[in-house]
Amino acid sequence: MVSTLEHTLVSSKDSIKTIVLEDGRQLYISEANTKALFNSTNEMVDWAWWTWNPVTGCWHGCQYCYARDIANRFYETKFEPTFHPNRLEAPKNMKPMTEARIISEAKKRRVKVEDAYIFSKNVFTCSMADLFGKWVPENWIMSVFDSVKKSPEWNFLFLTKFPQRLQEINDKLGGFPDNVWVGTTVDTQARVSLAEKSFKRIEARVKWLSIEPMLEPLKFKSLDMFDLIAIGGQSRTTKEPEFQPEWVWVEELLKQARESKTSVYFKENLKSRPKELPWSNT
Repeated sequence: MVSTLEHTLVSSKDSIKTIVLEDGRQLYISEANTKALFNSTNEMVDWAWWTWNPVTGCWHGCQYCYARDIANRFYETKFEPTFHPNRLEAPKNMKPMTEARIISEAKKRRVKVEDAYIFSKNVFTCSMADLFGKWVPENWIMSVFDSVKKSPEWNFLFLTKFPQRLQEINDKLGGFPDNVWVGTTVDTQARVSLAEKSFKRIEARVKWLSIEPMLEPLKFKSLDMFDLIAIGGQSRTTKEPEFQPEWVWVEELLKQARESKTSVYFKENLKSRPKELPWSNT
């Protein structure tokens, strides 16, 4: 529950409103008035060509989090949860890519042109946050979805470690808009049952599962409720080294996906691949 105790701090760059929670922790609202746009992803990322961060920061505390390292370097409020109301205007400030640019980007990112038409519209939303974290005020979340509904020309991809909160928002919205893909992260077996339970009740055009990083073997009762699973390794951060799952873990998950006819996407940082030789098992 958010406390009514609020005060305003003025920084050298932007005005920052501080919301003090009952437990003493703080949320922030950035009152910047700059024109908001999407950010382009680098050429190594082929599945979504844009990011959009109307909310930043996270309290999960995952040791392998790459976003925390970036935020601590460049964000005034570091990795503390922060709402950026001006960024809600970004979708309407952006224009879809021209056909010529899509074809050019497809070559750079090494993707099929037919896939590029989809990827060029994909916007990874709150890549620097967990929008559905239990600390995020509901009005922040609903403000984001209000912008999403007004921008059907874009596909907005969401990812959370709180699938139960995602389900709650699904119920309030009466299902997610057609231009929304919703996903949850499962990195250990402990997250499996909650993901399965929540996604059975979620209504969305695309429901996906991010298994990045895959930290141990995973076994699902069923993957029927997911349209796509994305499998990745662990990139190096300031707190954790790079880690690659064993191929047998990936292979077992691939088998489960084939049984449920769920599409499988190998992330760019998954380097584990079988390299068998006829004498390797002798």
